[in-house]
Amino acid sequence: MRTLSRRVTALLLTVLTVLLATGCVAIPESSAPQPIKEFNRALPTDLVPTPRRSDDPETLVRNFLKASADPDSGHRAARRFLTAGASGRWDDTGPMTVLDDVRVVVDERSESAVRLRIIGATTGELSPEGRLTPAQGRTTVPLNLIRVNGAWRINGDLPTGAITDLAQFEAAYRSANLYYPDRTVTHLVSDPRWFYGASISPTDLIVRLLAGPSDNLAGAVSSSGDIQMHGPVDVDGSDVRISLGGLTESDTRYRTMIAAQLIWTLAGAGIRGTYQITADGGPLVPERQAGWEMADVKSFDPDPDQGTPPLHLVRDGGLYRVGPSGPVAVQGVLGAAHDLRAAAISADQQWVTAVAQRGDRQVLVRGRYGEDVAEVLSGAVIATPSFGAGAQTGFAVVDGKPSLWTADADTGEVRSSELDVSEVTAAAPGPITAMKVSPDGVRVVLLVGGKVMLAVISTNDRGLPALTGVYPAAYGIDTPVVSLTWGGPESVYVARQGEETPVMRIPLSGLPVVPMVSGNLKPPVLSIAAGRSSVFVGDSRTVLVLRTSSGAQDQYWTGVDDVAAGTVPVVPGS
Repeated sequence: MRTLSRRVTALLLTVLTVLLATGCVAIPESSAPQPIKEFNRALPTDLVPTPRRSDDPETLVRNFLKASADPDSGHRAARRFLTAGASGRWDDTGPMTVLDDVRVVVDERSESAVRLRIIGATTGELSPEGRLTPAQGRTTVPLNLIRVNGAWRINGDLPTGAITDLAQFEAAYRSANLYYPDRTVTHLVSDPRWFYGASISPTDLIVRLLAGPSDNLAGAVSSSGDIQMHGPVDVDGSDVRISLGGLTESDTRYRTMIAAQLIWTLAGAGIRGTYQITADGGPLVPERQAGWEMADVKSFDPDPDQGTPPLHLVRDGGLYRVGPSGPVAVQGVLGAAHDLRAAAISADQQWVTAVAQRGDRQVLVRGRYGEDVAEVLSGAVIATPSFGAGAQTGFAVVDGKPSLWTADADTGEVRSSELDVSEVTAAAPGPITAMKVSPDGVRVVLLVGGKVMLAVISTNDRGLPALTGVYPAAYGIDTPVVSLTWGGPESVYVARQGEETPVMRIPLSGLPVVPMVSGNLKPPVLSIAAGRSSVFVGDSRTVLVLRTSSGAQDQYWTGVDDVAAGTVPVVPGS
């Protein structure tokens, strides 16, 4: 114990010496709004480099990029690599650019000065609120360095904002989902954010949650209004205490949704226990004075575990279910059909929609699983049917126009309308050939001119359904995409043209696209479907499956027995 005490004392003295030695660096009194600083955060010391007298210019600049990932105190860690004048001139406001494949190219060098360039591939931009969006292009930053008391420092002007490299970003930041209710206040929708530090502070999470959703979600989810925190989140063993203020709404349903937001946001970051939630000095809901458990907000689970749904197939124009003995036609007219082109099955496996070819027209039909169906929509070409958050709402692309249908739960009457896609057209001109709706019923992934775009379903100023908050889902997919699907609410899978890595995963968190293994695939890959633990594709020979669950990822695709080329995989709820 005495040895440990001496080591702790020595460490504290070392930290104090470093702080005193760097205290003379000029730091502006005002700086950029950045992701909110955590309470009692500890970061591994090797993640935040400091300038050393022995650093050559290239090493100094690379360490400057790493230190720039730290947003605290107006990028104080990065400013240590600058002269006092450069630090005073640097405006670090705005997003942080994330670069990959960084190179440092020296243009001129002397004993006392160096001119060089940072060159890298732009992969993303991190907003001050912690939202990472994909980006592309090349970034070039010219820098001037001089010797100050025998050590190199950056002296020239820096561009507005901060820049870091992808490896440092992934090492220094942690992702977490904030949750907001959809417009019906029945489902929670994830809002991925990034937090700096070795761990995520529960206080940071809730402060960021109460500040409101990301801009791209604003038209599709509800915010918490003027609710504020009264003090930090207190985690004491299994008790998690949250004190709120500013709640003017007394409705129990509304307050229960607030609790669900708080609990699922904290639980998703690993902060679990009994949640003691107060509002303006009293319990948030009187009946929960003893505290909230996860079970109390289970109905708002943003990603409920519904087991592993059985794979279905559109095969020879009919709908089949894959069982232990192979594919078997489902009961009813869809199993006996010979004209189906595509299908979607609701998450509860109670309802089906399918596209059937009727002469030179296609029709979208709907019905209970295994029973009769009725026509919902018709057109020359109907693509990618999918359900919304529930089985009474569905979507499809009809003659290049994303369309919505809703069924009256009592009468069964179905109404349909086109979605306003003006924001999609403005963001990505081109034909819309596919659209799939996320399990949360709010987000959609679109295929526009072969490019993958993300959007949300909201209401325009005329009160009509619209696709808004449109932005590219990813960059780095250099061949046209032919099919896409959701793999749960946090990732998209795409099949693209070409022989090399024809299947890719797009994280909703904003990280770069992830190529999937290609072993056993025989391109072209023409169709794709996915669940939370498996991905299915139809290639030039058959239908294959790749397991993707954590700890059980396959290295090869495995063929589904007795399935021929041209068969389309269908996963309920996707």
